[in-house]
Amino acid sequence: MLHASAIDPTPAVLPLPPIRVVAAPGDVDRRTGNVHDHRSREMLLTRIAALLDIGIGEPVEDATLHVPGDAIEAAVAKDLGIRRRDQILGGVVPAAFVATKAITHGLLHPDARCPPLWSPAMAELMGDAALTGYTAFNREDAFAAGQRLLATGPVRIKDVCAKAGLGQIVVHHEAALADALSREDDADLADCGIVLEENLTEVVTYSVGVIELGHRTISYWGSQNLATDHQGREVYGGSDLYVVRGGLDTLAAEPLSPAIARAVACAGAFDRAAQLAYPDLLLTRRNYDVIEGTDAAGARRIGVLEQSWRVGGASGAEIAAFEALRDEPDAHAVRCSTVEIYAEIDPPTGATVYFRGVDPRVGPMTKYAVRLA
Repeated sequence: MLHASAIDPTPAVLPLPPIRVVAAPGDVDRRTGNVHDHRSREMLLTRIAALLDIGIGEPVEDATLHVPGDAIEAAVAKDLGIRRRDQILGGVVPAAFVATKAITHGLLHPDARCPPLWSPAMAELMGDAALTGYTAFNREDAFAAGQRLLATGPVRIKDVCAKAGLGQIVVHHEAALADALSREDDADLADCGIVLEENLTEVVTYSVGVIELGHRTISYWGSQNLATDHQGREVYGGSDLYVVRGGLDTLAAEPLSPAIARAVACAGAFDRAAQLAYPDLLLTRRNYDVIEGTDAAGARRIGVLEQSWRVGGASGAEIAAFEALRDEPDAHAVRCSTVEIYAEIDPPTGATVYFRGVDPRVGPMTKYAVRLA
């Protein structure tokens, strides 16, 4: 059972010293990744620097705001000199798996295979804030977990590192389960794990987040939109956010609909559980995907799908909200959106364009952020 106390107040952030904004090593490697991702990150870094009225460029010892494209491991953070919350927009984790979908669910049994630093307390602390499911680190445990879940309905198998809704398959019987797992690499399973959880239909996905940037904190709830890419796949198409000043406790006090209030409570429970189970976490950008849908028995369910402790698809809207609240100090809340469309279009007046053109790998695309109200 979830209670309002499951949501921790956001820790205070000290005023920043003069700093420069930089990407983490590897984020600017143009030999990998999509052009639209690189251009979007360049624009995001520029907007963050302008928002804070600080520089952008080479790191300065003890005076750098790092904006990595993924949550980074503690050893990397130490090498970069990241010791304080005001030195990163994103997250620092004790091990790579902690930043993935893997921690959303517990193991099949206490003796199941798992990596060093795995915390069994995470699933216990979350309670019913996630859907029914399991994380497995070998094929045998994954198959046994899938069998158990198939007894009540279809099972969604998820690549724990995939993004934008990719790397997932739904199976309805044991033969399909065995076939799907036969394609997994043993070494990848041991290192990263795989998630199996109940499949929902008639779904809507909410985003719940809290971001600390400079001496400001915002939190929000929002919904995600889907787009069709040039391969005919349904992928992430942007987010519509309702943003308030303050942390998740402030957001929870808003007059929310029952479903959204439950989504915010689930995100808060996940947030608190993660920081108790993995106390070395350093998080200044926390975003949680929360799904609402119908299970195999016809009941409506809400639960956290995964966390994002890095700048991501909604970050353009987050920065737009910071800008709007800075410019309008009396405003209590704002609505902002990010949009990703697989075509070249003219964005609305006032939008910040993150990318518009033809990406060599994904084709024509337009990405922008805009304030709605």
